[in-house]
Formats: sequence, C-alpha cells, structure tokens
Amino acid sequence: MDFFRFLMSDVLSEPAVLVGLIALIGLIAQKKPVTECIKGTVKTIMGFVILGAGAGLVVSSLSDFANIFQYAFGIQGVVPNNEAIVSVAQKSFGKEMAMIMFFAMVINIMIARFTPWKFIFLTGHHTLFMSMMVAVILATAGMTGITLIAVGSLVVGVAMVFFPAIAHPYMKKVTGSDDVAIGHFSTLSYVLAGFIGSKFGNKEHSTEDMNVPKSLLFLRDTPVAIS
Repeated sequence: MDFFRFLMSDVLSEPAVLVGLIALIGLIAQKKPVTECIKGTVKTIMGFVILGAGAGLVVSSLSDFANIFQYAFGIQGVVPNNEAIVSVAQKSFGKEMAMIMFFAMVINIMIARFTPWKFIFLTGHHTLFMSMMVAVILATAGMTGITLIAVGSLVVGVAMVFFPAIAHPYMKKVTGSDDVAIGHFSTLSYVLAGFIGSKFGNKEHSTEDMNVPKSLLFLRDTPVAIS
C-alpha cells in the first residue's frame, strides 16, 4: 500500500514522468528495440523538464516587463504564444494535461477503430496545447480530479477526430488523394476558406504561379514572416 501511494503521489504525479510513460507505451506498441524505447523515453522526459525550466525563465522575465508595461501605459499585456503559455500553465496543471493527452489519444484510436471516422490525429504539439487549454478551462469551471480528466479527455479525443473529418472533403480536392488528412485545431477557418474558395475561387489561378519580387522572397520563410 505504501508503495502504491508512493507511485501515485511521488512518481506519477510528475508531469514529465507521465509524458515519458506515454512515449514509452507508444514505442513499445510500435515494437521498437529496447535501446530505442529507452532513448525515446529519456528524451521525452528531458524535453518536458527543459520546458518546465523554460517556463520559469519566461515567468521571471515577463513579470518585470508586465509591471513596467502596465505602469507606463496603464494596460495589461498578454503573450500570444502557445509554447510560452503552455510552459507556464504546466506548472499548475501539468499532471492533468498529461492524463488528458494520454486518454484523448486512446479515445481517438477507439473512435477511429469502431466508427466510420478513420482519422488518427498525429499533430502531437497541438494535442498538448489543446489538452492544456481544456484542463485550464475545466479547472476554472470548478472541475477537479477524475472528473476534470474524464471530461477533458472526451472533449479532446472527439476533437481529434472531428476537426480532420470536417476538413477532409477539401483536403481530398487539394491533394487528390484520400490517404492523408489535416490535423489542426484551427480547422474551422480552413473549412470556411475552402467553402468561400469553392464558390468564388478559380482553380486555374495558383499562388505558385505568382511573380513575387526577389526583395520580398525572404517573407516565404515562416518564422521571419511571423516575426
């Protein structure tokens, strides 16, 4: 009994260990060699620990900046960056996020196995972001413990199938194949764009054929364009 209590409260309560175990289960399910299982698990745990350390740096840096910004302009600033927000939130909801992420994957697989919606959501970082967001929202609504994890897992698991499914008709038109779907939680905007394009667009016109001045080609680099 003492060992079980130690396992649940001191080992599995650590988000990094939980995420590492999820990675280990996935590697074992893929029948990877023992060395690959060990390496993949350790790297996953290390990555999550580094994420937590980065969260501390982000919080300490932004706290001072936020105070200065609020004092100078009288407004409250925000950080519109998924990675930064998730790394900060995982200090308070890391365990819930990891459990929601794991069980959401299980629900996703079950839905794909037993329903006509044969979609497996493989965009891992988006699953992590969504699991954290749902955990925070449900906690704010007053849910805790098993209830929070169960409801969160169901919400994220269903979303992991629903969003690829609604975009798939347009995805097939773009790729000309039924082999791949898009896994993204902003899919509603893609569906809207696809609908508008189907009504007003011209398939003969492609952005690939646009003549862009060489001086602006650097904007094709996504990080540079966003910055």
